[in-house]
Amino acid sequence: MTIDNYTNAVPVICTADVEATVLYFEETLGFEQQWIWGNPPVYAGLKAGAAEIYVSLDPGMAAAVRDRELGPDVFLWVKDIETVYQRHKEAGAEIFEELSPRPWGSLQYVIREPNGYLIKVAEPND
Repeated sequence: MTIDNYTNAVPVICTADVEATVLYFEETLGFEQQWIWGNPPVYAGLKAGAAEIYVSLDPGMAAAVRDRELGPDVFLWVKDIETVYQRHKEAGAEIFEELSPRPWGSLQYVIREPNGYLIKVAEPND
């Protein structure tokens, strides 16, 4: 069975500190906060281009990701990857894997963000 009514999927980053994670995505990865909910914040949405990411307060999951080094993936497709890569490096992103060609036909690098998630940034080879 195929359902083709889906229009989008948004990854959710679990964190013990929503404000700090939002700030990281804004200042280091170039996202813009779209909304934040709660006082203190418990949920937020960020966007950069067509990419969206949500941030959720979940200290237990955040601790499991960090302490057990689970490294869940968030995959971001970009245009002009060399420019994006330089901007991320200049902003102090922790480059977990350097920019390189991948066997599946893309250029890619990986950032480990402060909660332990692996942000895989890629551009298809044309």
